Amino acid sequence: MMPAMLLAMAAMLCAAAALVVRGGAQARLRARIRGAGALPVAAMPAAAHPNIRVVQRSQNPLLRRVLRLVAYNPDNPAEHSIPWPLVLLAGIAAGLLGYSRIDSYLGPAIGTAGGLATAALTIRSLFLWQSRRYTGALFRQLPDALGIIVRSLRAGLPMTEALRSVAREMPSPTREAFGRIVGEIAIGRPAETALWTLYERTRLAEYAFFSVMIGLQAQTGGSLTGSLDTLADMVRKRVAMRSRARALASEARMSALILGVLPFLAGLGLSFLQPGYLNIFFNTPMGQGLLMTALTLLGMGMLTIRWLIHKNTSE
Repeated sequence: MMPAMLLAMAAMLCAAAALVVRGGAQARLRARIRGAGALPVAAMPAAAHPNIRVVQRSQNPLLRRVLRLVAYNPDNPAEHSIPWPLVLLAGIAAGLLGYSRIDSYLGPAIGTAGGLATAALTIRSLFLWQSRRYTGALFRQLPDALGIIVRSLRAGLPMTEALRSVAREMPSPTREAFGRIVGEIAIGRPAETALWTLYERTRLAEYAFFSVMIGLQAQTGGSLTGSLDTLADMVRKRVAMRSRARALASEARMSALILGVLPFLAGLGLSFLQPGYLNIFFNTPMGQGLLMTALTLLGMGMLTIRWLIHKNTSE
């Protein structure tokens, strides 16, 4: 029974992933940059004889959709601090636990669907938590990295040396990200192209702006340090604004926590004041179904509140 359940869960996850299509935010950004005439080399159509050093490896579309479903980025291993086999095992364990509990109350059909949803949600939540922590650290460190680049350029160093200074002096994870950029430049990739690939790995629009800025400066000339100063100031203001938004949202987080804990505290109080009053929810099939429904609705409500808070504090 256990291997069959695991195979069924894997098949359902793959089938659901095939229907998932990523939003068009990146496509819109590419269209805006293409309209400006400054699309980096990596995003342009390949030449008749592409350089093998800069050609990205192909990936199966179905596999790519599965990875998007679970929010896993194989091109950026530094983003995931927890090994993916452990995340997969945690998701399978959560799915089996959810199936066993829901099956005993609502039947095998709903139990299977609930187990699959629990497994997918657990895996996606763990990968998203790691990804957001990684990109958040990169976003907070970007103004300092731009400051190092500006000071290096004003001292007369070339862009490659300025990027190498960031790879030496900045803390993790910016150090590893720019170290990878320096390595790509060392094998012949242009700086704007290497920065564009960093944007594609991290999905931080500020790196796309940085890449386009370097590409435009290489084509039209002008003061790169002044533009980088403006970009650093803009990013610094965005970091401060996001921190302020998170501070203002702390009240909403505390309210959500109180609302989530209050039903359990009320049930505990009732069990002390009148023992046996809540036994109907544990000893009868109808009570068990109502309890599972209430817990499911409570969990959905908490996830919705968390999503709304994150959406309004991360933009």
